[in-house]
Amino acid sequence: MENIERIQANLRTNAYKSCPHQVAEDRAILSGEYAWICGQMETILKRKPAIWNTIRKDVKSDTACEKAWEMTSDGLDEMGLRLRAKATEKMMQGLSGLLKLLEGEKNNQW
Repeated sequence: MENIERIQANLRTNAYKSCPHQVAEDRAILSGEYAWICGQMETILKRKPAIWNTIRKDVKSDTACEKAWEMTSDGLDEMGLRLRAKATEKMMQGLSGLLKLLEGEKNNQW
């Protein structure tokens, strides 16, 4: 998590001004984080159908079942992981754009 917080801070404060190597390295770190998040989501989503069917027997609608699922620890983890994945993806996009910009500036200097 400390890498994520550092990368977020660097993006917010424009600390990557002329460090393409650090931008590329941090993008790779985020790629690994994204892969880990997807693995955790896979584990939860494999369990979801069985749990969901059990919950569904006690409620009157799919909407109520989904709300009940969201209150379970797996449901909360799923929501958190989805948000983390989205944030990680956006940071990767930001770093990719910044890396292209830095490469373009480098090419124009020669």
